[in-house]
Amino acid sequence: MKNMQEEMLKYLEKIIEEEKQVARKGEIPDYIEAVDNNDHGAVTVSLTSIDGTTVRAGDHEGRFSLQSISKLFPLALSLMDYGSEEVFNYTGKAPTGNVYHSLIQMEMQEKEKPLNPMVNSGAIVMCGLMKGDSADEKFERVLALARDLTGNQELTYNENVYQAENQDLNRSLFYYNRHNGYIDGEFEDVMPVYWKMTSIEVTIEELSNMAAVIANHGKCVHSGKEIIPSDIVTTLKAFMVTCGMYDESGSFALEVGIPAKSGVSGSIVAAIPGKLGIGVMGPDLNKYSNSIAGIRMLKKISNKWRLSLFSEDGSS
Repeated sequence: MKNMQEEMLKYLEKIIEEEKQVARKGEIPDYIEAVDNNDHGAVTVSLTSIDGTTVRAGDHEGRFSLQSISKLFPLALSLMDYGSEEVFNYTGKAPTGNVYHSLIQMEMQEKEKPLNPMVNSGAIVMCGLMKGDSADEKFERVLALARDLTGNQELTYNENVYQAENQDLNRSLFYYNRHNGYIDGEFEDVMPVYWKMTSIEVTIEELSNMAAVIANHGKCVHSGKEIIPSDIVTTLKAFMVTCGMYDESGSFALEVGIPAKSGVSGSIVAAIPGKLGIGVMGPDLNKYSNSIAGIRMLKKISNKWRLSLFSEDGSS
């Protein structure tokens, strides 16, 4: 096992050095650069196997916000609250070729629900649907789940990022969905949940711990405790494959083949069922709002150890 860890670490350090050459070619969203990670060219990766072993390499020691990775939380909680049949009355299951904050697909069809829970409109609907009598109560449920998944019971959100998340476009998505009947609640009971959950901050190791729980079919790799029921984890992985990388999901599935979810902080969480979880971080983004270095590292890791679900010896 020690030899395997050393081999993995050596390879991770190698690809990080390679990706540093291209990592600075992207952009960081203005509000992220102002209040969160603004370290152009930073590249880091952590792998946590289902036996609880973690291997980390890279040059970023701090915390960063989960951003859209957090969309997995209200989906999981809503599924636990109501079951899939009820939940998918409020959101679809289809990928989108539009940007993650788009209104256009819903506008094209009268009273159309959000295409999936991984776009902003769908995640906001899930924040409205999940059980809780107030925004505070709902967010405490989200935070408790995030703490269990990452293994850090002190996990919290960044107040500055939370304030910066208060964007007009997401406000419009709330009101559009409420107008069409997919949200039954007041603005102040829903949107603070969405803004706070995207502002939850993690380390790279905590991100790979979260991925490892998903890879381990919902069970903590350290204690064996079930955090999310396995059937719900199956749904999460399906959405990660089809919708997790914004409108780059199709090419990512073809080239990498690992269930993954990205965020505009430059973070990506990826889970190889029955094997390991991966967290990668590189704040410079491509035109699809995904980490340039992160995608390139995941492609190399997937090819190196043949981790694609769609390879002959994959995990499907």
